[in-house]
Amino acid sequence: MSARPWRSGGSTTLTIAAPVDAVYARIADITATGERSLECRAAQWLPGAQPGTVGARFRGHNRTGIARWSRTCEVIEADPGVTFAFRTVPQRIDRSRADSTIWRYRLQANGDTTIVTHEYEIVRPPAAFFRALYGRVLPHHRDMRPHMAHTLNALKRELEPSHSSARTEDTGID
Repeated sequence: MSARPWRSGGSTTLTIAAPVDAVYARIADITATGERSLECRAAQWLPGAQPGTVGARFRGHNRTGIARWSRTCEVIEADPGVTFAFRTVPQRIDRSRADSTIWRYRLQANGDTTIVTHEYEIVRPPAAFFRALYGRVLPHHRDMRPHMAHTLNALKRELEPSHSSARTEDTGID
């Protein structure tokens, strides 16, 4: 078990040599998330609102080691070329999923490149029992920035085929 304290949020930033519209389109395509995430293996849109728009919901299927779970998420911001954000939907019936985290991508055009900031904010922490359990089974959840940096580097590799290595900057927030 890690003795690291829990972070309530954080961010990581990376510049990608691709137009902002192309970067946004790839981020907003949640069905491709499993191709770059260390934890989310697949995601699919649920019936209802138009995919990729505010109010649209999707289910993400996650795996880390032997732990497997899924979460329903809802798009809360969808401003093409600017920001795409979603939250995990808290469930009242299942207390293990009563928490909620906002995941956000902020984009800034910079000539022919795009500065991407990937953020998370725990807006409703898990109950104490589940937080202790998660700390043991999913210790990386104490600080998601390394996983987010991996996600941005994978996005960079997708959008810059000739890219061989990437570096992220930690711009953590609390």
